[in-house]
Amino acid sequence: MDHQTFDMQQFGGISRYFANIYHHLREDRNYNIQISLLKTDNYYLKDDKFISNPLINYALKKHKRQLIYNRKFSIQKLKDNEFDIFHPTYYDPYFLNNLKKPFVLTVHDMIHELYPEFFQPFDIYVRYKRLTITKADHIIAISESTKSDLQHFYNIPDEKISVIYHGLKTQNLQPVPIFNAINQPFILFIGDRFGYKNFYRFATAFKEISLRFKNIKLVCTGRPFDIVESEFLLRTGILDKTLLFSATDEELASLYQQALFYVSPSLLEGFGFPVLEAFENGCTTLLSDTGCFREIAGDAAMYFDPLSIEDMVHAMQNLILNEGQ
Repeated sequence: MDHQTFDMQQFGGISRYFANIYHHLREDRNYNIQISLLKTDNYYLKDDKFISNPLINYALKKHKRQLIYNRKFSIQKLKDNEFDIFHPTYYDPYFLNNLKKPFVLTVHDMIHELYPEFFQPFDIYVRYKRLTITKADHIIAISESTKSDLQHFYNIPDEKISVIYHGLKTQNLQPVPIFNAINQPFILFIGDRFGYKNFYRFATAFKEISLRFKNIKLVCTGRPFDIVESEFLLRTGILDKTLLFSATDEELASLYQQALFYVSPSLLEGFGFPVLEAFENGCTTLLSDTGCFREIAGDAAMYFDPLSIEDMVHAMQNLILNEGQ
């Protein structure tokens, strides 16, 4: 595997997916797996040591240097050609000119193709994705929904695609209830909030919930609110009812277990790791009725129309009124 997603993400579903595969295959004597990394700040590889030289570690302390030297190291490993299969961890096709062996590509979703309006006009990964998809020797799609979208846009034959669902390694985490600021019931929103994640429509629905149920808060995890998000929450009147945490796995387990329910209002997902996490922690789950969610969650979750604020409010209100029943 290469460095790409581990340079791009400190936290996130894609890097977690590849880290899980890496850790699993390292324990299997039938395989020898390597990641072409010198250094990374990725949370899921925090216990893995890729170089032992303290001087090199210090030299690569800055993220920009990591990006440069991880890329150089990856290209050198490709040129060495001491492997059987290559699996890039994202869509940058930098490797194509140096690769002499087959490569497998995991396609996580088709959001670039289905919702181009949510991406910057200069987003080079739209082109990169097409190049790597069309040149891959085999493709892993993480759901039947993703496979269907993939074939719709790129006409990939069935025999070239394998659908392999995400797995969640049971970690038997001990929840860490450190969230003293949450002294009231709360609804949980996990991860990114941009574009197709549909956060603004969901926050508008939460405003209606907060007017009907005065004591309920909204808890988000992930990056800090940017200026646009903060101003929106302020104008909507729910900034004082919204809490934000950057949570470890143990803290996240605690949040799932304490929440009234977890909500994903996304317009589209290729899979959705938090759904599995919510199930593992016994958290009631409320999902948008779109994409792969019914394929993944089945009858174990409740659903709403992600384009309807009214339907979102109705679904959340029903869960609150029927809590524990």
